[in-house]
Amino acid sequence: MAKVVDAARVTTPSNTVWRTCTGCGLTNPLADGVDLCKLCAESELAPRTVAEIHAATGWDIVYRYASLVGRIDAWAEQIPDVSDAERLDNIRHALKTLHPLRPGREVQ
Repeated sequence: MAKVVDAARVTTPSNTVWRTCTGCGLTNPLADGVDLCKLCAESELAPRTVAEIHAATGWDIVYRYASLVGRIDAWAEQIPDVSDAERLDNIRHALKTLHPLRPGREVQ
């Protein structure tokens, strides 16, 4: 039985392969040597070079570290009426849950 995907593949040129776009993460028919779909290639927000992708990742890590420093500062000095044990537990938890290269993963 024919599928919708088969019809889409018939209408694309023979040198295109269905791959994941590096800009939006969606599967699109992309020609050899092309990493961005048409929408991402025309968008000003899509990273265009490997250096820009690495720079965006680097800034993400910097912002996460800055957020961590803010959390530690808040628990260390700015939150009133909290015991020292609770302050230390929250600071330890903040440090434990930060992993610089993998967002969303806890260090064990």
